[in-house]
Amino acid sequence: MRIAVATENGEEISRHFGRSPFFAVFDIEDNKIVGQTMRQNTFSQHFRGGQDHGHHGEGHHGSGDPHSHRSLIEGLSDCTVVISHGMGRSAWEDLRAAGKDMIVTDETKVKDALDRYLAGTLVNRVDKLH
Repeated sequence: MRIAVATENGEEISRHFGRSPFFAVFDIEDNKIVGQTMRQNTFSQHFRGGQDHGHHGEGHHGSGDPHSHRSLIEGLSDCTVVISHGMGRSAWEDLRAAGKDMIVTDETKVKDALDRYLAGTLVNRVDKLH
C-alpha cells in the first residue's frame, strides 16, 4: 500500500490539499513504513499555472466531474490513501471516485497522522470539507 500526505515540508500537513507544495509518499508493508519519498506537486492546477478561481484552481468546483481533478488523480495514481488537513468537497469526491481512500484530519504533523492511520485511530473529519 502507498499513502500520500499533503505536506508543506515533509513534517507539517498542508492546510489545503490542492495548494500543497509536496506529497510525502510512504510505502507500507505489514502495517510498517518500508520506504518514503517526497513528491513535488507539479500536477495540481495551482502549481501548473492555472488561474485561481476563488480558492479552487481547477475551475470546476462542484461539478462532480472526475476530469476536473484529473491531474491530481494521475499524479497520485499509485497511492491508495491520501491524507490532508483540508480540501474542497469536489476534489475529495473526485479522488474517492477514482478509488482513493481520502482522509481529512485535524492532525498537523505528517508522522502523527501516519502513525494514527496505521494504528486505525486517525479520525476522518469529512465535516471539514469546504
